[in-house]
Amino acid sequence: MRITSQNLDQTIALNREIEKEVLEHIKFMEKHLNKLRILSPEKQALQILKDHNLIQIPIPDPNWGGAIYQLPNGHKVPIINTAQPRLYQYFICWHEVYHLTESSNGNATHNISTEFDLTERKADYFASQMLISEGVFPYYHKLNSYDFTDRIAFCMDTFKAPYKAILIQLYELAICSENAPLQHKIKEFFDVKLNHSTWKDIFSRLSLDTALVMPTHIIDFGKLKELIFDKSERHHDVPLYAENKDFLLELEKRFIAVKDAFPVG
Repeated sequence: MRITSQNLDQTIALNREIEKEVLEHIKFMEKHLNKLRILSPEKQALQILKDHNLIQIPIPDPNWGGAIYQLPNGHKVPIINTAQPRLYQYFICWHEVYHLTESSNGNATHNISTEFDLTERKADYFASQMLISEGVFPYYHKLNSYDFTDRIAFCMDTFKAPYKAILIQLYELAICSENAPLQHKIKEFFDVKLNHSTWKDIFSRLSLDTALVMPTHIIDFGKLKELIFDKSERHHDVPLYAENKDFLLELEKRFIAVKDAFPVG
């Protein structure tokens, strides 16, 4: 379900229903994040996915952020669309971490075949909680000398989270604090769509990191490429391994062509 200003209150109500379960999963994850404490939250998620054979490729579909694919041998392979802005990639990384780890925590398997999927809302809520703390609320209010969009840009830069994730978190906190003016302001701006270039201009004007609001177009088959090349080198007499290597190299060429087709800037 695409979240809009029209169903924002419904989304917040749903967040409250799933909050306990999601917080329990966060507690479960905290036990496994100790070795990643040296990394920032967004890099923690990226590293978790890399440890599970992450594939990063640019896909020219603005509505597709990533997925977890299960191979015939049972292994799960996460894929992130690097044609999305870097901030959105960070969010999708935590979203996919939820799907990757939910079965380990005794939850149901990942299924996104229906229009409205409760599991997807849980994954989004999980991702927002991993990136955005309640500190976003006082931080937003400290920026009262700026207009609304600029304040949200500062929040995006600080918490490394995309526009709508920041707005949803702020809206939920505004409800808790009975801040009706902020609720109204968020609904007023919630459906505003700004392209990469516009966000880049806003971030540049505010001296923020413009790379955060631009696609990375990274092409990386990670450990999968290492494994295929290693098998091919060690087993020259096995045609299947050579075929896998050739297939991967051809696939890589195709995505390089896709990358080159994207507009610059």
